[in-house]
Amino acid sequence: MAERLGLQAVRVPEELGGTGLGLEEQLLVHEEMGRALYGGPFVPVVGQVVPALLGLADDEPVRAMVRQISAGKLIVVPAFARWYDRNASLPVLRDGDNLSGVVPTVLEGLDVDAWLVPALDGDEPVIALVLAGDQHSMVTPLPSADLTRRFADVEFSGASATVLARGARALEAMEALETGAVLALSAESVGIAAEALAMTIDYVKVREQFGQVIGSFQSIKHQVSELFVLLESARSALAGAVDAVDQATAMRTASLAVARRRCGSTGFRIANEAIHLHGGIGFTWEHRIHLYYRRAKTNEVLLDERGTQARVLAASVSELYAHGNGIGRVP
Repeated sequence: MAERLGLQAVRVPEELGGTGLGLEEQLLVHEEMGRALYGGPFVPVVGQVVPALLGLADDEPVRAMVRQISAGKLIVVPAFARWYDRNASLPVLRDGDNLSGVVPTVLEGLDVDAWLVPALDGDEPVIALVLAGDQHSMVTPLPSADLTRRFADVEFSGASATVLARGARALEAMEALETGAVLALSAESVGIAAEALAMTIDYVKVREQFGQVIGSFQSIKHQVSELFVLLESARSALAGAVDAVDQATAMRTASLAVARRRCGSTGFRIANEAIHLHGGIGFTWEHRIHLYYRRAKTNEVLLDERGTQARVLAASVSELYAHGNGIGRVP
């Protein structure tokens, strides 16, 4: 992937060994990863860590890390739970370089070279790097409904950490980690939905019942058409979030909340309906549609745990109306 296709470097500037493409191109790759149910650390490395490090790339050690990631020689994933759970606590940095704390449900947190860890040094936010070989770090694999992806709890108990950023720069990096995860998983969910729907359309064109292919039945046509509309609405929600990434905070937050809810729920809805439309074979493990169902459900939970994005969206829209930011003013 890195050597022949340059996928790890899709967003990295050319002067750092990358291809210098944009966010839209990166999300196309994530969509195709969703179609293929790729299970490696592409989302946390390319979707999260690379954007965060690019914001800190005025330091030569960080630039060197980006070059290694681009070349496929270094795997760094974020040990950061707040992007999917606002109430998650951050590890604590003591004595300047000793990191302690537990980070739950780290996406692809196993078999990595290092973790990028948002933490607190007193009241000050920091971004720290912890090498995976540190004897004071413990990784516990977690069971998951998604059979194509791995999760782990990562515990630091006085692990040696290198601080890469503090204060405002650390907060910007945390924001990049969250935004990157949201956009990457939203795009991946669109890819999952698109592939599940394509598989279903192919199936209903050949499956026969009562002497006819079931795709000729009006009820099936209507159901598939409805799923296609859902898929396109999810694409629009993702496009809106991409357009709003550089806009004012409230508009950006609202657009990301819409993408989280729409893309996550659409991926799961289409994968769920695909199982039913596949009939008996769809309910067995012998058909791969259940793997799309599992990935879609996992993504939906990560993107909108406990349905919190509805409240985020409501608060953001209220703020936009109150300030008249392109939507209108409250009378």
